[in-house]
Amino acid sequence: MALAAKLQLRQSQSLVMTPQLMQSIRLLQFTHVELEHFIDE
Repeated sequence: MALAAKLQLRQSQSLVMTPQLMQSIRLLQFTHVELEHFIDE
């Protein structure tokens, strides 16, 4: 029982979106032109 609860807790913690992760996902969705703008800034 305790083991299952611990496992579930670890799973939910790993799903937390860090700002770096959200930025990475946003960068992956950029078009080529948007990416060039982002790099220029």
